[in-house]
Amino acid sequence: MTFFILLFFLILSGVWGFFIEPNCIKVEKLFLKAKNLPLSFQGLKILHLSDIHFKKFDRKEKKVLEILNRLNPDFIFITGDIIDEKTRDFESCRKFLEELSRNRQGKIYGVYGNHEHRNKRFGTLADLLRENKIEILDNESKKIEKNGEFFYLIGVNDPYSGHDDIEKAMEGVENNSFKILLAHSPEIFRKAKDKNINLVLVGHTHGAQVNLPFLSYFILPLKYDKKYKRGLFLEKSTYLYVNRGIGETFLPIRLNAFPEITLIELKHD
Repeated sequence: MTFFILLFFLILSGVWGFFIEPNCIKVEKLFLKAKNLPLSFQGLKILHLSDIHFKKFDRKEKKVLEILNRLNPDFIFITGDIIDEKTRDFESCRKFLEELSRNRQGKIYGVYGNHEHRNKRFGTLADLLRENKIEILDNESKKIEKNGEFFYLIGVNDPYSGHDDIEKAMEGVENNSFKILLAHSPEIFRKAKDKNINLVLVGHTHGAQVNLPFLSYFILPLKYDKKYKRGLFLEKSTYLYVNRGIGETFLPIRLNAFPEITLIELKHD
């Protein structure tokens, strides 16, 4: 009897993990206050996307676009792994990026992740991003201005594969200004939390993807700082948010790690 009960739960978990949970995108809402946020950006709505791992333009990708249109953010920030190392259908990828950027020119910024570097057609993605006015920050910063006020958006290339250079990215950035850092992996945080940065947005972990007790620690794709599995952290007055991502890698399965789109609203404290 015990064997059949165990078999039933294994089958149930497999059906849930492969066919149901990967398609249940959760919208996580986050409200953060900052004393040095310029008043012109009071109530700024940021939509944080990560780890799309695009393979084809299917039901999940269409759902992502529907959610984005419904939430109507001021900016969309993408923290890497837009494609998967196995992505081959770049024509479908083109259509997805066209829909993503429609009427949002100048409002979408991102950084590269480890899977972009692993894909042999990395250059094709870079071309598609440029065509659709999606700006990638490659160890550089961007001054976002409004009504004579501004904040800095800083982006580093993938920390997991060692392409990051936070010192270069922050050249010319004013120390007391409001700053948001985009990176792919939370491994950047040990460098960022001493840089007077207000908010660091990352992904990469997939929330462990198969988030089960004792197992998730060993499968987390982090070389160190495995406590940054998912969610919000605060250290040295710097917030870190680890997004669970949209797609999957290796196996198309998720357990207790729902795919996520994060809506962050910033307010002056």
